[in-house]
Amino acid sequence: MNRILDQYIFKKFISSLLIALTAFIIIFLIVSIIDFLDKFIEYNLTSKEILLYYIYTIPWFINIALPMSLLISTIFTLGNLQKNNEITAIKASGVSVRRAGLSILISGFIFSFFLFFFENTIVVNAIQKRYEIDKKLKPLSKKYIKNRKNNIYYHLNDSFIEIKKFNYKNNTGYNISLQNYNNSDLSHRIDAKKMIWEESSNSWQLQQCQIRKWNNNNLIFRSINDTTISIEDVTPEIIKKDFVKPEEMDYWELSDFIHKLENKGLSTNRWLVNKYYKTAFACIPLIMIIFGLGLSIQKPRSSHALGIGLSIIVIFMYYALITFAKTLGYNNILPPIISVWSINFMFLSIGTFIYLKART
Repeated sequence: MNRILDQYIFKKFISSLLIALTAFIIIFLIVSIIDFLDKFIEYNLTSKEILLYYIYTIPWFINIALPMSLLISTIFTLGNLQKNNEITAIKASGVSVRRAGLSILISGFIFSFFLFFFENTIVVNAIQKRYEIDKKLKPLSKKYIKNRKNNIYYHLNDSFIEIKKFNYKNNTGYNISLQNYNNSDLSHRIDAKKMIWEESSNSWQLQQCQIRKWNNNNLIFRSINDTTISIEDVTPEIIKKDFVKPEEMDYWELSDFIHKLENKGLSTNRWLVNKYYKTAFACIPLIMIIFGLGLSIQKPRSSHALGIGLSIIVIFMYYALITFAKTLGYNNILPPIISVWSINFMFLSIGTFIYLKART
């Protein structure tokens, strides 16, 4: 009996979810087309480029629309059951409304895992593929027009590197100084006019080098035209970090990137906030479903319009609060993990309270 009931309710829930998700994607597409239509014309994008732009954008639309769709579909599913007096029949058979919604609740865990892997594989990959089209649409963006960075400094365990200028286009640094220390004493120093990244060997080619080495207070000096060295964890990707957005990196790339920044003695606060946000965001499906179940049980005879209204309020409050919390994390007012996860715990607590306190 319960298995048949679970399958019946779950099918209704998935049907409502697909309708809601499709509606949100269509709305996002229409808004985006209206917003970008003049830019498509102004920058002469071809039909193929426009089509590819939206093919690569739809995964991101799905990513942000899924939590909203889950909340609305949960309220719609139980609302329709109540409207058709099916909830009354379910209660008469000895099954509580809370038990009837168990299949929807379990799906919340499944959708949370799905959203995490979907965002960190499909969405990130699509955003990276959209880069060249974005560059055409936003030619004046700082990300696409700035090609150089000046005065770069890294602390590398017992070494220190200074790069006066770095060109992003050809991955070339100019006027480099690499210094090795033995405790507080300078033991080895390389100065080079140019430093070029060699992708094939994951190393740097130094040109016009002057090498100084101190041994028992004796200085050994020599000049060479070029040499190849490997500087641990100093790559063009690390140097370009100011122009890489967290949403363009998956969870594992972020973790590895943060580890490299920590090894260089650089601030990781902003990146940690975004790393923890990726896991916090993946839990939204479960939180929204718990909220939806609680609101449906609390107000079983509410209209669809009221259900949509409550859903919009909950979603708006969540996104507003978590955006504010991320800002607190960026500015070191809250620890990175607390800044994003505190909002999840707050909404989860409120949703669970409504769900457990509601009459069934």
